[in-house]
Amino acid sequence: MNNATLLTEEKVKKQEAKLEITTKATKKGWFEYESSYDGVMLNIDIEGARLLGFASPNDVIGIKINELYAHPYDHEKTLSMLVRDGKVNEFFTLMKGKDDRLFYIKQNSKIIVDDHHYNLPAKVQSSFEFSQSI
Repeated sequence: MNNATLLTEEKVKKQEAKLEITTKATKKGWFEYESSYDGVMLNIDIEGARLLGFASPNDVIGIKINELYAHPYDHEKTLSMLVRDGKVNEFFTLMKGKDDRLFYIKQNSKIIVDDHHYNLPAKVQSSFEFSQSI
């Protein structure tokens, strides 16, 4: 009977792991950051914070956005597309969450301009979807 209990517990753990992966794959979040190269995170929703590995939005606000990209080139490419087109659609990026955990996201970003100051870029708003852990 002890072996049967262990086998059942293993099956349950495997199902929970599959469910966690499936759940993460469908989670989406959003954030806003200053529109400079190393722009500071201004706002993030709870789901976005959790996808990045943080307990709450307050743990992420104030972090420099380029610290969350695994490769500086990905952030530079995102910025160049934003400057050129004003938006980025469905761009896959390798991110570095809390404790240097690596994962891919699919992001959509756009520049938000300040209407009161000559339409200068005020911030970047991004929505993202968890894609795959490494």
